[in-house]
Amino acid sequence: MNIRRLLLAVMSLLCSGLLTLPDAHAADLQDAAALQGLHSAKGVFMIDVDNPGRVARVLETIQTTDKSMSKQGVEPHIVVVVIGPTVAFLTKDRRGISYKDERAVSQIQTAIRKLNEMDIRTEACGVALKGMDIPPTELIPEVHPVGNGFISAIGYQAQGYSLVPVY
Repeated sequence: MNIRRLLLAVMSLLCSGLLTLPDAHAADLQDAAALQGLHSAKGVFMIDVDNPGRVARVLETIQTTDKSMSKQGVEPHIVVVVIGPTVAFLTKDRRGISYKDERAVSQIQTAIRKLNEMDIRTEACGVALKGMDIPPTELIPEVHPVGNGFISAIGYQAQGYSLVPVY
């Protein structure tokens, strides 16, 4: 089938109402099945991504997740644990950050400040910091250095937090 016929077929289905496209301005979608019976929920996001643009989008999604849960009547308890090379995006002086990544790293740090204002704790893995030769004192003030990000994840899970890995 050529592209013209395909477009005509789709247009025909749209006009007939047999095919609908998602409305970007539709009412907010809900998560009622997943949140049924919950008054609160705990999540620990473990982030190990070396693409600063992707990390910035994930952190913005965490903000959205927190707000959406609250809006749906579930009190969120969220912690972010940063491991691996991602810790390099959390430093005050941004040493070693390429010019092309500067904007995304700035977005990461702004997002972390917003998370902090929302009482969402952000931790940086001490093992990763040591491996990248980053002293904990070089982290932006909103980030809490911990001995080992894996131990944090294990500890939070033992406290009832669900692990949300972001790799």
